[in-house]
Amino acid sequence: MSKLKELVKSLTIQCVRLKEEVLQLRDKVKHLTSDVEFYKGKIRDMNTKTELLQEKADDLERVKRYAGAEQINTIISKVKEQERMEQQTRQYHRSYGAR
Repeated sequence: MSKLKELVKSLTIQCVRLKEEVLQLRDKVKHLTSDVEFYKGKIRDMNTKTELLQEKADDLERVKRYAGAEQINTIISKVKEQERMEQQTRQYHRSYGAR
């Protein structure tokens, strides 16, 4: 009879531990499912941005074909240089203009 009581006690303890483990695993699955949904949303956003960027790249290629690649590349280089100069001017004014 004593062995039976010990066996029941042992099985009860094991059952409680397993139940706690199941609850922890369910919480973990719920959390991971939430993470998966979050990253699916991020992927959808990235796909949308990728499609928009591809459209812009296609448009640029169309403009290059129409106006000539060298002329467009020259314009882009000039605009980049102008933007760089403007940024340097802003940095200079931030550094020395506030004094």
